[in-house]
Order: sequence, then structure tokens, then C-alpha cells
Amino acid sequence: MKSILNNLLIVEDNPFIGKKIFNAAKEVSGIEHIYITESLQEATSFLNETNFKLVILDLNLPDGNGIELLKWLKEKKIESKVFVFSASTELKKICLKYGAFAFFDKASDFDELIEALKKV
Repeated sequence: MKSILNNLLIVEDNPFIGKKIFNAAKEVSGIEHIYITESLQEATSFLNETNFKLVILDLNLPDGNGIELLKWLKEKKIESKVFVFSASTELKKICLKYGAFAFFDKASDFDELIEALKKV
């Protein structure tokens, strides 16, 4: 397994939002490489092969719910910091229960998400 400690995995099925996060994250010092995936299956594949320091996770994905990925990460004892970025704010407590580091509302918290990236 490759160890990429200063890398970011973005799991987001909306190409516009994924690109917006990607472009903002490129400006964050300390992040070396950024990977984007639009599905749980592809995210799991990335996480099986590489250690990511940070993951930005959408919940509503074409092949399932991001909470499944949180549970999987916890089960596998993978210690990536996961920032959930979703419009499904009613699921915040569940995400935090399953190990999300933080939860950001897609409707209003984009700037806060990028600030949190800078602080990690």
C-alpha cells in the first residue's frame, strides 16, 4: 500500500462541485496530490491502495451513501480525516458517530470546508 500522507481524496459525484473543491484545494499548502472520484466503489479502490490523510466525502452518490464508506473506514481502521460535505444535514450526527472528522453543509459551508483543509 502506498503511503501518501499529504494527499486528498475528493468523493463527489457533481462534476461542478468536485472541480470547485479541487481548484480551491490546489491552493492549500501541504496538499501534494488531489484525486477525485464520483463513486463509493472507486473511492474504496483508492483507499485500499493508498493512505490518504484527508477525504472530502459527499453522502449521496450514484452507487450508495457515503455513510457506507465511513463505516468501512472505521471497520478497516483507516485513519484518514474525513470531512463530510453534503446537503443532507440531518445525517450529521450519524456521520460524526461513524468517524467523520467534521461535517459541512453543501448549501453554505464551502469556505469553512476550505479553511478546515488549511488547518489540518
